[in-house]
Amino acid sequence: MRIFVMFGTQDKRFDRLLNAILNSHFVEENDVYVQLGYTKGNYEKIYGQEYYTEEELNHQIEIADLIITHAGVGAIVAALKLKKRVIVVPRLGKYKEQNNDHQVQIMERYDKLGYIIPCTDLDDLDKIVKESHNFIPKEYKADKQGIIKEIKEFIDRL
Repeated sequence: MRIFVMFGTQDKRFDRLLNAILNSHFVEENDVYVQLGYTKGNYEKIYGQEYYTEEELNHQIEIADLIITHAGVGAIVAALKLKKRVIVVPRLGKYKEQNNDHQVQIMERYDKLGYIIPCTDLDDLDKIVKESHNFIPKEYKADKQGIIKEIKEFIDRL
């Protein structure tokens, strides 16, 4: 199986996800390609690349059997449009992976709609990858008004 992992392009590291992947069992049994962004480390078990052009990124998503991504809306939607199974791992403020926990809300929204497989505990990543074969995502339909409403509500809470 070919797994494509997207850490995003923001200027913060995502060491927690990298370490979970490198310590997983699925990395031994599959081809794992990772868009690392600012995350640095030992990549002996994976095919790591800091950045992809938009064309390369879309190609990687298209040929992947499974996507693992941070909870960036662009990454999630790009994968859903290509009808991919998507595991979402939110970046968290407490680990300084993000300024706040808005990615948790993004993940929860897409999970509630039946689009993605959430991963809130990286100790479960191996199990989630294994069980992802049974997940059939709901067909993606853009809901711009719903997202705009949620963003406004989030900003109002700040």
